[in-house]
Amino acid sequence: VKMNCAVQGIVACVAYLLWQIIYTRQHFQESILEPMKVANTTYAYAIFILCTIAVSNLVHALTFFHTLKYFQGGATSAGVMKGLQAVLVFVVTSWFYCGRLGGSEMCFTTLKFMSLVIVVGGVILYGSATSRSNLEHRKGNYERINDSADN
Repeated sequence: VKMNCAVQGIVACVAYLLWQIIYTRQHFQESILEPMKVANTTYAYAIFILCTIAVSNLVHALTFFHTLKYFQGGATSAGVMKGLQAVLVFVVTSWFYCGRLGGSEMCFTTLKFMSLVIVVGGVILYGSATSRSNLEHRKGNYERINDSADN
């Protein structure tokens, strides 16, 4: 798992660095500086925003790989949690931005509510099925296979 994390992190950093060198450097004035000037954003505030996003991404990556390694179901559980995260973003976005920023797409709708019900229902069903499966495995005296490469 550690090697997987390291490889993915290095590949992502290299891809991001190449994007900055090839694209952003050539379009820095119109893509970065001009919008900053229009929004009255200082360099310090822009750096603060970038650092906040970087820390958020770090926490996200750490929790994702922790889920893969330690949470029952691994990647499937991570996918289920991602669905739950998406519907929670609907709710939080509506609370913070509806009527304040953007258009009606920021507001909670009937369709978003239906999505929330379906996803939360799926998370509950998955959780109960996983719980039952774990109980059955314990009764059958199954043993977990440990991979020494995970250490």
